[in-house]
Amino acid sequence: MDTAERDGLMGDTRAKNKTLHGDERREHERAKLVQAERDAVDRILAESFSGLVAGVWPNPIDEGMIARIFDTVCADVTGHALRIRHNHLVRRLDEIAKKHSLEIPNRDFMTVVRMDTPPMTPRSFEHKSAYQEIEVDFWNSLDSGDLAGNERLMHDAGRLIYSMIWFGGLCAQKRLNAICEVICHGVQTAKKQLGARKFYWVECDEGAACTRWFPDPVTLCLLHRFNREHGLKAFPSAPTDFLLATFVKRITSTKNVVSEDKHDRFLRNLMDAASTVASLDIMGIAGFVQNATGVSASMHPDAWIRLITGRVPKIRHSKSSKPTSELIKRESPCPLYGLKGENSNEAMEAIAQALALDKTVNRLSKKSRSYKALMEIASANSFSPIVRVLASWCACLRFSVTDSSLQRYLSEFAEPLVAELIDEEDLNDLDEDDWEGLYAQLLQASSSIQQRAYRSGVLRRFHRDLVTQYGLPDTYIEGVSSNGQVDAEILTPAEYVRAMSILDDEPDRRLAEARQIALIFGYRCGLRRGEIRRLLLRDLQGLYEPALAYPTLIVRGNRFGSTKTANANRVLPLWALLTDAELDLVRRWCRRRVLEQTSKKRNQLLLCELHQPNFLMPPKALIEPVQDAMRIASGTPGLSFHNLRHSCATFNAVRLMESYPGELFPVEWACSDDGEIVMPHWGENWYAVLCGEEQYVPAIDKIQYLSFLMGHATPGQTTRVYTHLLDVTVGLMRWAVPMSPFSNDRQAELLGFTRDNFDQLRKRRGLKKGSTLPQLALVLGHFKNRGEVAVDKSFAEYQPLVSSALGLKPETQDMPESALLVYRALDHMAQLVKNGAKLENAIAGTADVFDLSESCLARCHRRGEWLMDQYARHFKEDHPGQRNAFTLGKRPNVHSIAHRVGVGGVVNPVQRTCPAPPKPTASYPAVENMYKRLVNLANSDAERFVVLVENVLDAVQRSHTQLKFPSTEKKVLYLKFLDVIGFLSFAWVDVRAPENGPDRKQMTEFWSQELSLPKSRIRVRWDDPAGPRNAMGVAQIVVDQPTKGFGRRSLQHGMTAVRFVAFVALIGFTGRVYVDDEIQKERAIHGR
Repeated sequence: MDTAERDGLMGDTRAKNKTLHGDERREHERAKLVQAERDAVDRILAESFSGLVAGVWPNPIDEGMIARIFDTVCADVTGHALRIRHNHLVRRLDEIAKKHSLEIPNRDFMTVVRMDTPPMTPRSFEHKSAYQEIEVDFWNSLDSGDLAGNERLMHDAGRLIYSMIWFGGLCAQKRLNAICEVICHGVQTAKKQLGARKFYWVECDEGAACTRWFPDPVTLCLLHRFNREHGLKAFPSAPTDFLLATFVKRITSTKNVVSEDKHDRFLRNLMDAASTVASLDIMGIAGFVQNATGVSASMHPDAWIRLITGRVPKIRHSKSSKPTSELIKRESPCPLYGLKGENSNEAMEAIAQALALDKTVNRLSKKSRSYKALMEIASANSFSPIVRVLASWCACLRFSVTDSSLQRYLSEFAEPLVAELIDEEDLNDLDEDDWEGLYAQLLQASSSIQQRAYRSGVLRRFHRDLVTQYGLPDTYIEGVSSNGQVDAEILTPAEYVRAMSILDDEPDRRLAEARQIALIFGYRCGLRRGEIRRLLLRDLQGLYEPALAYPTLIVRGNRFGSTKTANANRVLPLWALLTDAELDLVRRWCRRRVLEQTSKKRNQLLLCELHQPNFLMPPKALIEPVQDAMRIASGTPGLSFHNLRHSCATFNAVRLMESYPGELFPVEWACSDDGEIVMPHWGENWYAVLCGEEQYVPAIDKIQYLSFLMGHATPGQTTRVYTHLLDVTVGLMRWAVPMSPFSNDRQAELLGFTRDNFDQLRKRRGLKKGSTLPQLALVLGHFKNRGEVAVDKSFAEYQPLVSSALGLKPETQDMPESALLVYRALDHMAQLVKNGAKLENAIAGTADVFDLSESCLARCHRRGEWLMDQYARHFKEDHPGQRNAFTLGKRPNVHSIAHRVGVGGVVNPVQRTCPAPPKPTASYPAVENMYKRLVNLANSDAERFVVLVENVLDAVQRSHTQLKFPSTEKKVLYLKFLDVIGFLSFAWVDVRAPENGPDRKQMTEFWSQELSLPKSRIRVRWDDPAGPRNAMGVAQIVVDQPTKGFGRRSLQHGMTAVRFVAFVALIGFTGRVYVDDEIQKERAIHGR
């Protein structure tokens, strides 16, 4: 290429660059900036650290040298350029280390969390000055003029959208569209909020998290006006950029500010200008929340209502509607235990080769070569258990996803996970903390936020399979919960006090205090469950001998396990994070532990069982009771111990961002149910308390300090995953933005009132002369015309349990509410045990899936197994006719087709611990109604319940279609049982008369009196006469089942239903029954 051609090409490029505009030009300029900063990093490395670049450097590289490199490269650089240099330097160090086999320690000395304020460029400031003129036109055109009909509606909607952007801070187009889509449903609020301030918000789903937007004073006034004049339901569904452009073109005095075909560009430019203005009014991380997606997650809707009302959700009974076939999807060859593997690469290669057999097939079937090859790996004893589990998961998942999708899933986690667990002989030995640590290492290795989010979702999908198919314990995977959303649940301060009180009811005082300390460290210090269990006495400095004024807690690894990451090693100020009462409790416990041990060395566990200082306290004794107390105190069954960590980060973030105490954290939120403030050092500058610095500190420094307290690698991780009140913080900050005084006429125009109507409103609301716009917005009252939705209707006052000690729940709460739910839970548990899970893990996993307590499931399994085993114990060889597929004592063959498919097409077969329900699914409502009646009887009269149900089960063991009772007393009890379940109207008495006995009338009167039944229900027959010993004949109670729901064979299916509900009611009853006595006798005799 000659010079002329080169000049011509360069000229074309320059001409092309001049034609760039809008986003294209900004992208071009941004790329130039990024490349310039990366070139600067390369130049500094080449000039100042040439030996390192060439690989001529002592190995491993000194950590201080790495710190000096970062300081040199990033010196005198701030903002976006700082982030670019830091990230590029990390990549260059990785390349150098890999090329020259150098070991570089801790390269993440600092990580920039996006920016301290929204991104600003010279173009955004140019937009600011231009678009501020539109604000002047906005205030001058509050009157809609002569517009009417649809034109008036579109104009007012455009004005509202403008206010949402310019005053309300909705500077992200995706978020604005999401809010506009749901605003027609009304503005959310709570009727019974704590304190004088009433919050209004609009809530919607944005991706994997909930988004909550709090209107500013101007927008709230316009929302009231729009609702009064049109109704929020009438909000148009037209594109937001069109509505906005239509409004601005009508009011603006600046010509050509909105192009006819560039509405979207005008919307982006207005958002740029609005974010720039907001950055000048609202400083810190909070100002960036509503300008970019994925910065933080709003609190879970129920948690938000619990916080602002102090109430808890009403009892919600959740029934699992999933059939067993959806929970247990495949036949598993028990891969949870086996031999150690040798080579992880060979194992992964075997799975890859199996998948490649049907690479071009979109969906596999059980006849596919790939499926058969994967199942061969799953059943091969030569592979490690983790490899077999992974192969089984791939075989099942390949039914619903393509090969490319599955390959991408495996690339995210499979190889490092297999390499880590290849030597594990039994996966049952791994507890929740082990799985959490493994997944945390995989997430830590993610190269970007996007990959981290995607990887966490894949890991959740894989581990959920381990939970549902094999009964392994569920665990926390950072950033994602079981439903794929950000885990934005918290425990409020009032609920924290309730949980402490519940734990205090434990009779064992030592155990009660240990659990309370675990709750304190989780809620106040944000410690993980594994960190709490592994704490040693020496980790508490200055608490006892010597007792210092500023005791601290050191979180670090020890012989019981290492910390999650290097950043998790930290020193926490106990004197600041705990209240005086909590500090005294920890100090007393520390003194107790020091006195319990014989050695002077403080290298033993802080929390342990009595006389077992060298063994970690089991989670079931320490963590799970705390978790149960949290759930009772909050009325939230899904709350986990890890949510204490979210609570700690959320409340500390709000307090750290306050300019003065109480600015963003209302005092009502910090109180217990008795009105006592329970937050430490309330009324003081929280950052000054923690760090001793009274002067102004940028928000970014405060968030970085919070990330240190939480043991996170980056501040971005703290704000993105763990803080859930930044949306409230932004909303409150916008109410505090200084605004020029508005005259009463201007305020009346904003609301669309006449001056007389506005004066009446001010008088009714008690506004004084010279009131500000925020004061006006606060007293406008509720939205009429169904413009607001009270989301706290399903919440009620917290009612302490009569006996709140854990494990002593009221019987009515512990008894299962659905008979079919118990059947499916027992079947699911049996499948988990068959798949290789330990019984206790199967019980815990099933309890989580079906929302049943573990004690209830264990009781049902124990009693059900004993009852179903009676046939095996009492079977006699000389009575082979006793065998019957529907007899309760029949032990089913779990490997038979009859069990897997069902006898005669039965979907729900006989189980090892429970008989089968009726075959027709149409009978299930009747079954549930019968069971509900028995539950009500158990709650009201437990003794009568036990007598009636035991009487029925005693007869069930001897027959199939009808129940035969040897005595009249038992027949009477059976009729009472039928009356309870609503079947008495279908019952009649079949009397077999003797050959030479009384006449029909005498026998009818006799049995009518004996059984308290009308004479019309007594039927006497002589076709099969009774023996001479029965002078009044032999009576048998017969039940003509209703045909509705029970099909053609109503007698067979109806009696199956009666036996089924009686069986489930007995095994689910919380009181003591005869089965418990029999089990206790057998254990005493046989030792089992």
